[in-house]
Amino acid sequence: MKKDKLLNFMIAMFLTIIIFNLFVPKEKPETVTQDVVLKSTDNDYTVPNLPILQVINNTAQRVTFDTCKDISISKDSNNIDNIAANAPKFCTTASVEPKTTYTVNLDALSKLFSQPWEYIFNIKINWKDYHTVFEMSEKWFFNNLFSNLFYAPVYNLFVLLINVLPGHNLWLAIILVTLIIRILVLVPQHRIMVNSKKMQGIQPKIKEIQEKYKWDQAKIWMELLEIYKKEKVNPMWSCLPLLIQLPLLIVLYWVISGITSAANYYYLYPPFSKFDISSINPQFLWINLIMNEWKSGLLLAVLIWASQWLQIKMSLMVHEKKKDHGKIVEKDVKLDDPVSEFMPDPNMMNAFMLWWMPAMLAFSSYFFPAWVGIYWLIWTIFTLIQQYVVNKITDKNKDLTTKEWHEIIIKEKKKK
Repeated sequence: MKKDKLLNFMIAMFLTIIIFNLFVPKEKPETVTQDVVLKSTDNDYTVPNLPILQVINNTAQRVTFDTCKDISISKDSNNIDNIAANAPKFCTTASVEPKTTYTVNLDALSKLFSQPWEYIFNIKINWKDYHTVFEMSEKWFFNNLFSNLFYAPVYNLFVLLINVLPGHNLWLAIILVTLIIRILVLVPQHRIMVNSKKMQGIQPKIKEIQEKYKWDQAKIWMELLEIYKKEKVNPMWSCLPLLIQLPLLIVLYWVISGITSAANYYYLYPPFSKFDISSINPQFLWINLIMNEWKSGLLLAVLIWASQWLQIKMSLMVHEKKKDHGKIVEKDVKLDDPVSEFMPDPNMMNAFMLWWMPAMLAFSSYFFPAWVGIYWLIWTIFTLIQQYVVNKITDKNKDLTTKEWHEIIIKEKKKK
């Protein structure tokens, strides 16, 4: 029996090896020629991404070439002339050491790749010609739609601000764009905050309904809907701040992360067609805003945690002069109360919002470029100011309403 098992195992292994060799293609070793190689890293690029052109020197001697005199370009078989006159920044003398690779900087030719064509690059080194071919393809429909509706307008807004700001400083533009966005969402954000304060204010009434109809879940929901309608509040509005910020943050992330890329010439509106993207200054003090550095990341993470903690603390404040200060709902767990048993503990919810949410945001910001932390910090400071104003406005009309609701609860308990 043991011999049969061993034989079956060996047959299975043999068949597995045969199938593996038949259906899994072997990696072909790359042929290394003892010569110069001109190649693009891909055969197909999407407009307006810049192709990456490499000169690989496999010889034993250093080679040199002039990017304007020795490189010729044709687009769909039509030669492109006057490269030196139209893109003088492209012209340079390059030197490639033996067994090394040189990447040709095509930033100055970015406008050349704004349309879908086939491109042929030819380079003459030591009286020999080397060429490579690649294509530029049109964007997909949805990518193009996103770029035209969101990316291009936001990018040109940054260009407009950076163009007039001293030193073309990116950090000033980020602050101004953040404030512009905050002003645009000021009214809906104010309504969300007022709704949140109203939701906190009607918690005693909600508690009273839950106690009164604790055995009738359907009745509880009907009564709660009636209260929401009467007080003009919507519990789902608490999700709106995230829904507002997330799309904006996604667009800003794509714009700012590649704001110095020459491919963005494709998105410039006609009034900014002569803007020099290379003039954008991404530095703020010692911080490079589009880089992820641990010192700046740690500092911004601490500031974000502190500001978020303060903002959430202010949003959870109900009545500072009352004994129930800082509480939204007081949970009474009773064995015969099915509603209370399955209600989430509000104290735990408050603790989670107050301590863990700022910690998660701070932790996340550490791994993003520095500009994300600055954007979030400015956004939170603005929210703090707005929250303070909302608290002052709502507190004027809060005491009387809360007192009435407490009287209703006392009357209901006396009836029982």
